[in-house]
Amino acid sequence: MDITAFFDAVGKVFVLVAGFSSTALLSIVGLVLLLLAGVLAYVAVKSKPDELSPLIKIALFLCLIGGMTFSAAGPSLALFYVSENSITRMSPERGFDNLENNSRVNYVVRLISYDPNEEPGLGIDRLVRLGPPDQLFSFVASYDELVGYRVKDALEKIGQGYIVGNRVSAIIFPLRSSLFPANARGLLQVIQEVEGRKDIQAQLKQRFLQDSTSLNDGELRDLKAVDVPSYRVENFKDKYRHYCELTHRFNCETSYSARTYVGGLYRDWHPLGFSQKNPPDNPCSIPIGKYCEFSDWKKSQRRFPRGIWKSCISDQEFGNQPHTGKNLNRLRRSEPPSDSRYW
Repeated sequence: MDITAFFDAVGKVFVLVAGFSSTALLSIVGLVLLLLAGVLAYVAVKSKPDELSPLIKIALFLCLIGGMTFSAAGPSLALFYVSENSITRMSPERGFDNLENNSRVNYVVRLISYDPNEEPGLGIDRLVRLGPPDQLFSFVASYDELVGYRVKDALEKIGQGYIVGNRVSAIIFPLRSSLFPANARGLLQVIQEVEGRKDIQAQLKQRFLQDSTSLNDGELRDLKAVDVPSYRVENFKDKYRHYCELTHRFNCETSYSARTYVGGLYRDWHPLGFSQKNPPDNPCSIPIGKYCEFSDWKKSQRRFPRGIWKSCISDQEFGNQPHTGKNLNRLRRSEPPSDSRYW
């Protein structure tokens, strides 16, 4: 037997068991009982038969049987969960790695929670755009990061809460157009794009970047780059603080005209480019030094263990755009949505 393959298999079992809190708990209890059984067995071996307490014998038996039972129950339950839902979820660690490296994505998703009685136009069979007609850019999430999650959990991961009675439309489509990672740098590029549009100049009564901010020459040159590495925070770390301060102002001061054309900047958005599952009640009240704090990704991952990648895409009509209609219908018609999963 190949020893490497054996250890790989053991590692996969550990990952599988650790992927569910219930199976991990069962396995931990089993290991503790087996360790306790080992201690009691050592005491029994060192003691004379006539000196060994009946309580120790009973405890040894119970710990041994219980340890074996719990240790076997953990992997068994994990296998049952996998058989019920064979879709592998992306781990938060991998999601943060993708965010840090600005990894490419092939499919993106936009979730829209709506009241079917008050907003029937948001049903999946009536949607033709990612956002309202006057919106030029919409926020989307990486589909791979949400695969396998219940609709309710997926909404929470992207900063939305599920409202009982609402339905959820999901637009899932291959990425075939330009996309701006939704970190502070990407948002500034989106604002530049909006304020540079010739067809809406008359509507831009109060500009943001062109009239009221001070980007230096180096920052202006940096914002012209749209290659993948340019969006990695490590590559503009010296500029991140200023970019963050600017987007904080844009987010908190609602008078800028460009906000009308950019999808909702809600409290879940973080300038590092992800959505917070448990966002602060009022990000604008956070001191700018704390709000824009960044030293390295490891510390950020500890502060935001459940963040999910987010980006901003040019809004588009769908008409003949290929999309996963089967998935959208299943999600939209789920009763209740919280019991439906992404496939």
